[in-house]
Amino acid sequence: MSETDSFIEEVSDEVRRDKLFGFFKKYLWVFIAIVIFIVGGAAVNEYLKAKNETQAQAVGEALLAAQTADDGGAFAAIAADGGAAAVLALLDQAAVLAFEGQPGAAAAILDGIASDADVLPLYRDLALLKSVMVNGENMSAPDLDSALSGLTSIGAPFRLLAIEQRAIVNLRNGDTAAALSDLSEILVDSNATQDLRNRAQELTISLGGEIVSPPTDG
Repeated sequence: MSETDSFIEEVSDEVRRDKLFGFFKKYLWVFIAIVIFIVGGAAVNEYLKAKNETQAQAVGEALLAAQTADDGGAFAAIAADGGAAAVLALLDQAAVLAFEGQPGAAAAILDGIASDADVLPLYRDLALLKSVMVNGENMSAPDLDSALSGLTSIGAPFRLLAIEQRAIVNLRNGDTAAALSDLSEILVDSNATQDLRNRAQELTISLGGEIVSPPTDG
């Protein structure tokens, strides 16, 4: 390579470096902004995650404290703050009111949950079942029949517990045969818990019915 060619190449390299430097100098703020965005976004995400965990822990501790004290007012305060724990707090508040001899007030809360389309279906069904349990005697016959019909349908999450409530309603109405039929339906269902099965057996015996067992495989 001649000295002229070498000089030209050096000049070209300098020009390229100057252009590259000028480019970075011109758009340096863009690169800085991107870095800040990435790092800042990660930091914000970690902050929100930690904040949510802290809030969830605080709400959980508040629920446990209210449950330990059976404090209906504390449950109401937790529910008023909204969030995922609101429904649980309302269910607990209703339980306290029912225990204190206020089935009407408890049922009002439970019916509100059961009719709220924003609440998960599982919680709506649980609230409706609890409403029947605490205030079924004061429900109109059509409303009670409608509630029990939905709760005892195939695939309903609390079907067997609802059948137990239906047995109690039938017994209260003087229909022993229907009550025994309901209890038999529980006893032959392999999904019945042992506590539920024991209650059904005891009530069946007290009514003079026959104890049946779930079918065995094979």
